[in-house]
Amino acid sequence: MVEEPKEAPGISKGAPVIVRGLQNAAEYNGCNGIVSSNLMDNGRYDITIQREGEQEQEPKVLRLKPANFQLDTDALKEYLIQKKAEQRKRKPPLQDAALAWMKGKGLSIKALTTKESEVPDLEQGHVLLRVDKFAFSQMAIGYLMKGFTRSFSAYHSFYEFSEDGIYRSGVWGYATVLESDHPKVQVGTRLYGLLPPCQYKLQQVGGIIPASRGEPAIIELAMEGVPFNLRRFQEMQVVEDNGDTEFEDWKIALKEIYTMAFYMDENLLVDTGMINSVIISCASSKTAMALAFCLRMREMRFVHALTSPENYEFVKSTDLYHEVYTYDQVDSMPNNHTIVYMDFKCDGALRQAITLRMGTNLMYNMVVGPAVFQKRMKDQVFEKRAREMLFDESTWRERRRMVAEVTKTGRNEKLKASFKPFVDKMKKFIKLRHFSGKEAITKMYAKIYENKAPPDEMYICSMHENEYAV
Repeated sequence: MVEEPKEAPGISKGAPVIVRGLQNAAEYNGCNGIVSSNLMDNGRYDITIQREGEQEQEPKVLRLKPANFQLDTDALKEYLIQKKAEQRKRKPPLQDAALAWMKGKGLSIKALTTKESEVPDLEQGHVLLRVDKFAFSQMAIGYLMKGFTRSFSAYHSFYEFSEDGIYRSGVWGYATVLESDHPKVQVGTRLYGLLPPCQYKLQQVGGIIPASRGEPAIIELAMEGVPFNLRRFQEMQVVEDNGDTEFEDWKIALKEIYTMAFYMDENLLVDTGMINSVIISCASSKTAMALAFCLRMREMRFVHALTSPENYEFVKSTDLYHEVYTYDQVDSMPNNHTIVYMDFKCDGALRQAITLRMGTNLMYNMVVGPAVFQKRMKDQVFEKRAREMLFDESTWRERRRMVAEVTKTGRNEKLKASFKPFVDKMKKFIKLRHFSGKEAITKMYAKIYENKAPPDEMYICSMHENEYAV
């Protein structure tokens, strides 16, 4: 019985090899070749050799046993990388459109631009994200301010733009993994987190945190130069697609705002104890309303609102505040009990008026407004004023881990459980509006920046044209 020839391990047509062990044609030993045939009946392979300096001559074909050649592993790696790269080439190429801000022009509509470019090919360890939708609000502009003024860590550095002289903000939204070259990230995975306002983003995966104790799995994106206290912005939460697109919209619009307000309330609780009276300026802002909700949730006796005459009726209709005053009514506010001022407006004249009205009953002043004004406040000297501090969410996140009022009172569980009731409350007087495409989003941005956006609206956006029906 004749034994059938056996395939050599790892040898296939097209594989790069190195010739060795020839006795009668020793001049070919060490030459690089390509396997140009499948295994023959005589147990040999055709090896095609093109030696250096002989390019004009016909290639030499040797019929060799597997013992007379070995795989060229270095060339094989290059060959596989090349083949993989060819497979990754998109036909037709994928185009991206991204919102960006030009340096030196502030944050007005004049600075806003749309950059279109071809999406790079997928690389090893990377994922291609399709940014499905995101919320845009003053918070996104605030992230730009923090980077633009450098008064805090630069949020725009999370998704640096390839072109010099361009900034990019972060927005909270949902994305879908469109392509993946990471073994633990599957195509189709849905993610929630801080994203750039664009259509597509190729991003390297830094690590995976498995789901545990009711917490979702986390995909960490690799971002160089991000400070340790801001690393949470690199974390993308894996979410299940349950079909509830309405709650998804409310989540990206309100979750970070509510979390920030919840932490402000914690900071107040720790620093001022059981004080029972608070004044909140810019009371029509979503973060101020979220803070009022948190204060009322722990049965704060007096939550007073300060707002503009234009927004007075809206603020009053929310039923989040015990009393509502306009800015020109500071002198008529009650001043017969100890009080805290939550300064969202960052207006020095208003702060001084409240100080004079409340006198020694003003115990504490927390400034939580735009970072550009917070920076100016740091450089000023305030005389005869209550204790003042700047609220920095990242600093409080670290501090709260060591505070008994947080760690021993179930505050983390309360934060999760209270978010949906807050959303249900906001649905009564806030409506979501949807915008898709660069032109519609540019017009929306102008309204927000120029402070012409109505207080009863929030905006859900997509850079994909016609994502939302008009």
